[in-house]
Amino acid sequence: MSEVFLKLIREELSTSKLGLLTQQKYLEVEGKICKTTMRIHELDDVGLQLLLEVIKRVNSDIEKYAEIRIVKSKITRETPENTVDYDVIRAATVLTEVEKNIISPLVVKHASKLLYYFTKPCIIGSRVFKKSDISELTVIETIIASIYECGKVLEKPIVKMISP
Repeated sequence: MSEVFLKLIREELSTSKLGLLTQQKYLEVEGKICKTTMRIHELDDVGLQLLLEVIKRVNSDIEKYAEIRIVKSKITRETPENTVDYDVIRAATVLTEVEKNIISPLVVKHASKLLYYFTKPCIIGSRVFKKSDISELTVIETIIASIYECGKVLEKPIVKMISP
């Protein structure tokens, strides 16, 4: 089972662009894994222990594959829209942007909140924001607003003055 994901990892590492993980390819991989586990009821104790070890290895390979895809998407800055993990990779990109804003001395912060400018109406939890609103958001609220593309974190005025 593990060789399926090792093959995907090799394919991903062999290209400069983020590989396309189509729904069809995903279903093929899932089918191979399901086929292997269909006979679990026929295994004895030793077989079950072996299968558990294989499943642990597959989980480890899946985690590495996911990490490679996320890092590669950040490096290439391109994510094909028809890949099954598009939303996850996009969310990882948003998380990176929010992290950058948290540690940046160039954005406006107050009491561990970020100042956020809304470019469209947005609802975050029980809070309702209109277009052109400016509000202090917690990190979680900033992540949600960024995922829904509600606006942007405000930079300090000096950044605007020196930006081309």
